[in-house]
Amino acid sequence: MNALSKLGFIGLCAGMSTIAQAQPAAERPKFNVGDKWEFKQSTPDGKTTTWSREIVEIPSGEQLRVRMGNGNMTDFDGAMNFMPEGKPEYARMLAKYPLKVGDAWTFSRKFANPGTSEEGKAKVVALESLAVPAGNFQCYRVEAEATLTNKAYRENRVWVQWYCPDVKWIAKQTLETRTTTRDSGSNATSETSELVKFTPGK
Repeated sequence: MNALSKLGFIGLCAGMSTIAQAQPAAERPKFNVGDKWEFKQSTPDGKTTTWSREIVEIPSGEQLRVRMGNGNMTDFDGAMNFMPEGKPEYARMLAKYPLKVGDAWTFSRKFANPGTSEEGKAKVVALESLAVPAGNFQCYRVEAEATLTNKAYRENRVWVQWYCPDVKWIAKQTLETRTTTRDSGSNATSETSELVKFTPGK
């Protein structure tokens, strides 16, 4: 390789390094007690409902106590992944920080019933603009799927979730679920949720 070629090669490598370094990544949000998300959910048949999540306690950086829309309390991990009973091995890892386009991971959930398990995978596929009733945001689009099985049924779920740093969590979600049971066959549902209001805690 002559000197000119070497110079060009070095310049190309430097440019690629700059591009890689310029790609943004979202660090895990700092959650506060009182952070609340309110959503409107719709289905293809035109039905609409609402749901919400509100952080009411932060026992540690890896556990959040969250009030559901129906008033029930449950646990999420430090990335707002559903984590029943506060057990990390029960968590459904739909978000893994830092979020960066191209990152992918798999997860395996355990349950109190040893005959039940869930295997899934997720990938950050884009950083894009999103408009929802709560406003316009730059969000990381995460596509995920998981299969939950036990002796009585099998459930396949496919998510698309938009994680938006400005609201610390998701601003939109689509979810398709197909359940197959031994007795009643298959049933499929589809729903879309959009953020209507985010109230930051203190």
